[in-house]
Amino acid sequence: MRSDSDMSRPALRLLIGFSPGSASDIVARLVAPHLSRLLGRAVRVESHLGKSGENAGRQLAQTAPDGTTLLIATLGTHALKRALHPLPVTDPDDGCAPVSLLATAPLVVTAANDLGVSSIAELVARARAAPDELEFASSAIGGAPHLAGELFCRVAGVRMRHRPYLHTEALYVDLESGAVPLTFNNIMSALPLARAGRAVALAVTGARRSPMAPDVPTVAESGIRDYEVINWVGVVARVGTPSRIVADINSALTTTIEEHDVRARLSALGMEAAAGSPEAFALHIRTETIRWAGLVAAIPGPSPRSGAQVLP
Repeated sequence: MRSDSDMSRPALRLLIGFSPGSASDIVARLVAPHLSRLLGRAVRVESHLGKSGENAGRQLAQTAPDGTTLLIATLGTHALKRALHPLPVTDPDDGCAPVSLLATAPLVVTAANDLGVSSIAELVARARAAPDELEFASSAIGGAPHLAGELFCRVAGVRMRHRPYLHTEALYVDLESGAVPLTFNNIMSALPLARAGRAVALAVTGARRSPMAPDVPTVAESGIRDYEVINWVGVVARVGTPSRIVADINSALTTTIEEHDVRARLSALGMEAAAGSPEAFALHIRTETIRWAGLVAAIPGPSPRSGAQVLP
């Protein structure tokens, strides 16, 4: 896979579309040094923020299909966006070749200490008592944290307003201060905040409790049935990238994810390693797109793409 001459090749660019503290940023920076070692070339992580990952997707769309530029794909960029905007011909991310799924993780429903709630039941009671008063924050419109909140509103029968942020770090500053009362956010950044006593972890959004937070119930356990949101992170290349190059990168990513220290780090962050073949990742994206298209279509009221509350 690697030769002595490989290190003289141009750096491989790994594009991310979300801010520091996001799932894509955390995973990209975790795998980059291992990928560099295995491929024998420098790997440069580049942030291209804005438009819920679309700016990073446009960067990929402008590159040659030679495997020198890769994009971190997420539930938000490669399933939710298609569900919200069913016009793939105009979508730069439609020109992507799946390489590998890397990891999956639940979100954490996290409340500001000032909100004064310690359970999902208390949150629902507060929201029902004051429709449209509570806000939930997410970094970007149309991403997993945003749609997790919208889905919660529909399933729980409450009305809350969405407040989008460009930077996850700024969101957490406001959550700590009580300027925003609630977020549905990735476990890697939300759980440490709660453990430090700077916020309250009300529930995880997966079907089962996280091994990293066994004391935190699931949303379903808390009485909100038919609710599950699992975020995921993977890698895609430019469409048209030769299959041998995709296979080489897939092999390096699979080896990276299977390394003990990487798996241990992912587990410590509340994530589950999930590498696989390009074909398996392509099927995963299609399955998630179909699932979320149905869920988005079932959300009444203003479109989630507008950031408005979802229940009349």
